[in-house]
Amino acid sequence: MSKITIQLMFDEQLAKQYLLWLNAQFDTTMAEVWYSDRYRNVPAGMRAPHVVRDIPHLLGISRTRRELQKQLAGHGERVQ
Repeated sequence: MSKITIQLMFDEQLAKQYLLWLNAQFDTTMAEVWYSDRYRNVPAGMRAPHVVRDIPHLLGISRTRRELQKQLAGHGERVQ
């Protein structure tokens, strides 16, 4: 499988809003599955990697959030 790279350009206000949306998407998805029967017997410290492996788009959200946080921090913004 080949890798795909995308480049997005936002002004700071839009970047902040997009980061908030990404955070909400990640948190909502994790909350939906965190206590489900599928992960009931997985120790809490191991649960997140299992969820991300089963729901791979969460990894994309995580990577995008991390990069966006770095970019905003580089502009002197306080990142949540």
